[in-house]
Amino acid sequence: MKVHPTALVDLAAKIAEDVEIGPFCVVGPDVELGPGCRLLGRVRLEGRITAGRGNVFHPNTVVGGAPQDLGPPAPDARVLIGDDNVFRESVTVNLPKVPDHPTRIGSRNRFHAASHVGHDCRVGDDALLCTHAVLGGHSVLQDGCRVEGLGGTHQFVTIGRRSWSRSHIPITEDVPPFMWIDGNHFEVKGVNPACRTDALEKAYVTIWKSGLPRPESLALLEKDPSPEVRELVRFLRASMGGRNGRGEEARRA
Repeated sequence: MKVHPTALVDLAAKIAEDVEIGPFCVVGPDVELGPGCRLLGRVRLEGRITAGRGNVFHPNTVVGGAPQDLGPPAPDARVLIGDDNVFRESVTVNLPKVPDHPTRIGSRNRFHAASHVGHDCRVGDDALLCTHAVLGGHSVLQDGCRVEGLGGTHQFVTIGRRSWSRSHIPITEDVPPFMWIDGNHFEVKGVNPACRTDALEKAYVTIWKSGLPRPESLALLEKDPSPEVRELVRFLRASMGGRNGRGEEARRA
């Protein structure tokens, strides 16, 4: 383990032998860091944190701070982080409020400068949260989605798989998978060019351009041969089953 002499690392922390800890970092007693992790300087890891392999924490990142909420963290609050994530400068990740519900980050995600992962959030794999983008508490980022800079989610919002949310958008409702959104209040503008297929293009027209009521348009597509279209239908039904366009709201205590 390579530790800069100015770093403060609690002896109780569980740290792999090849971890690098740069100047002025602080690592608490309940932190576990897997092989290949790097703390580049002035990183603070506190609370219960378990991080896998190859995660890189850039200067002024803080992981494991208390929720930015009036309530305290859960008694068993922890942050679980997978492998090969990049946390750029001044990223913050908060502990959860709900017991037995860790703030969870998967693998190969990128969190750009000053982005924020709120309490009780769940982030999948291969997602991108751009500069100054903010996730409200209990938000969900599914695999491969992209949230551009200065965007932010309302609590309990789900950002669907491989979707693309443009910059400066207040995201108050669930973002459908495979689509891209823009505007305030945001609108679904079309299929994300990164995952465009004929089946998804036809589904977009049926749902958002045909003029059919949402239940009728989804009924036309629920047995579509495309697995992506069926996933889109399931996602939209879940959003309709929640409150205010947010499927996760059905879980609110």
